[in-house]
Amino acid sequence: MGDAVQTKLTPEQAEAGRQRYLRELVLPYVRRVLARHPDLRSAMLLVAQYWNDEADDAVHREVLFSVLDEPDLEAARAADWERDEVNTPGRHSSVLSDDLDDDEGLFGWNENGEAISLFAAFCDEGCHQDMGYLDAYSPYALLRCIDGSIAIEVVGTMKRPWLDGVMPQGEAGC
Repeated sequence: MGDAVQTKLTPEQAEAGRQRYLRELVLPYVRRVLARHPDLRSAMLLVAQYWNDEADDAVHREVLFSVLDEPDLEAARAADWERDEVNTPGRHSSVLSDDLDDDEGLFGWNENGEAISLFAAFCDEGCHQDMGYLDAYSPYALLRCIDGSIAIEVVGTMKRPWLDGVMPQGEAGC
């Protein structure tokens, strides 16, 4: 990106886009998983920015589910792709995402486009695809099942405010 950061969205537009992603992509996905797994009580949207085969600035996402009121991120990291007996006892956490095919998952998350403008500012600097399971990922939103509905709380902190609304490298000029 060089020293000059080109922006695509104003901070207000970026915030509105993040709210739209939560409402239109993340919430319906979490709702479907929780309906299929009634013992689960919460989910956390995690975001990370790192190069992964296509773009240097891609913003990736994971959704961590849990039987707890709030997923235990450290327990998930410690499980390292094995069974996470704290968050999802008795089953491998990948089963939760695998039971929804790609068309039902977080279809629409554009990791090489809009997600960069919306979430890059909330990601840690210097991450890469060879880091340990979830080590590159930062919490952005907590979704909890409360009285039959799902409450959304933004828990992420803006770590790199100069990237709020940033233009993806693939869209930037030379």
